[in-house]
Amino acid sequence: METRLPPPSTLADLPVTRSLAEPRYRTYTLLLAVLLQCGLYGINLNLLPMWGDEAFTLVTVTQTPAQIIATVRDDIHPPLYFLLAHWWIHLPFGSNTLLQLRALSVIFVILTTVFVDRRWLRAAPRNLRNWFLLFWAASPCLLLLGRMARSYSLQMLLAAIAMWCALEFTENPVSWEKTAALIGSLAALLYTHYLAGIAVWAGANLLILLRRSRSNRSINKVWLFSNVLVVLLYLPWLITLAGALRQWEHHQVHSLTASIWTEQVVKVAYCFYSFTFGESIPFWLLPLTLLLALPCLWLLISGARSRTEWLWPGIFAAAVAYLGATRWVTAPFMGARLLFLLPLFLLALASGVTAKGRVGFTFGVVLIATNLVGIRAYFQANDILNLAYLTPYQRIAEQIERHSRAGDTVVWVDGLNFDEETLVYYLPKNLRIRELSSRESVEAARKELHSSVINHVWFVRSVHDISAGHAFEQAESQMMESWAKHAVTYYLELSPTHRAILRALALLRRHESQPRQYMYEVSEFRRPE
Repeated sequence: METRLPPPSTLADLPVTRSLAEPRYRTYTLLLAVLLQCGLYGINLNLLPMWGDEAFTLVTVTQTPAQIIATVRDDIHPPLYFLLAHWWIHLPFGSNTLLQLRALSVIFVILTTVFVDRRWLRAAPRNLRNWFLLFWAASPCLLLLGRMARSYSLQMLLAAIAMWCALEFTENPVSWEKTAALIGSLAALLYTHYLAGIAVWAGANLLILLRRSRSNRSINKVWLFSNVLVVLLYLPWLITLAGALRQWEHHQVHSLTASIWTEQVVKVAYCFYSFTFGESIPFWLLPLTLLLALPCLWLLISGARSRTEWLWPGIFAAAVAYLGATRWVTAPFMGARLLFLLPLFLLALASGVTAKGRVGFTFGVVLIATNLVGIRAYFQANDILNLAYLTPYQRIAEQIERHSRAGDTVVWVDGLNFDEETLVYYLPKNLRIRELSSRESVEAARKELHSSVINHVWFVRSVHDISAGHAFEQAESQMMESWAKHAVTYYLELSPTHRAILRALALLRRHESQPRQYMYEVSEFRRPE
């Protein structure tokens, strides 16, 4: 049978047609990923209640720019995000400030998607790029944290830009445009968040040092010059950074486990779990994700080893970021503080999937399936691991306000395991609030009852008392004995996933713990007549 070949002109056109089709394919797949994220991230932005850090954002950005700078100087945040958010909420659309701020975070996520695809992945093989976009668009971790009224997604965007600028700088260090881009991106990141800025700055410097050519001595001068310029641009905030570092040095973090070493294991494991599977896990999915953890770690390590251009700088930046975060927050908040590393993490994971052929493909498909379940669980808002994101501050405040009079009422708040600032945001401003954080503060609050006209006491606290000597439980018992007219309301019922994790933590702390059904209790006491 005779085989007919296409005309020579058609054969010659085949590579051209393929090369023209590739940009269109990349454009369409990026557009699909962006549209998917717009749909997922834009729906029901008020799904979760406002939590502590979001309340701080809301209160801060509604001030004047001068007040914002003064406020964040006293806190531990640089001002850039808060200033951008301040100008954003004054644009003529929307009336709910919290939803406006969450929408701003979503915009930063979408911009990160476009930037990473157009810059990081512009020369990546199609298979690698496809897997990254799948993991990125279906990331339950990014969905949870990228919709919060915080600077997490802005940190991620600026960190992605700074990392790319560092790579571009090493390719052509004598280019003033690339040098200026690196300096500007690092300074902007430092003005957004200390931890992300310092970590990426450290990683960028290591990258430049590793990739500089010994024959090109001019890079040493440009490298030194660029670092000096970053410091000069940051000079107005340098003293504030020094103060923040002193706060970090003396900060105390509640330990979830029995020792410092097991605590570090829990924090690393939680962050890895959060990045890989998200933080919305139904109880039935928990065993499967634990079984998948080791294969995913294997894929992550395999993929990271194949990305030699940023392996050691990425590890160095991650180590610096981890050391900063572990001293400041407990395990449930590690993923949020390190979210700016998520693009690197998912790129390594996608590289591992593509490098391992059919085995990698199989695990990649299973991981996408678990992520889709995590997304569904997120929108049900029942199994989010970090209970701080589910605390119903507004409902608690409404209960207190509905049954109280400002003249004779005081509200005691567990300052160790409950965010007072968010509750205060919802309570009437003329209501007397007392934060309890030590045995001394408890005694002072009790003495106030004898020297004033207080006839009505509310005690808002965690069911799990972590105060020294269980001072909160003792105070509650004493109040029940002396103020016989009392009632208790419980909030935030624990899911089977939460109860399983709490039992595991109890084993790590090596003590027996009574099973809990709820996270918080609100006790109401009235003085006997």
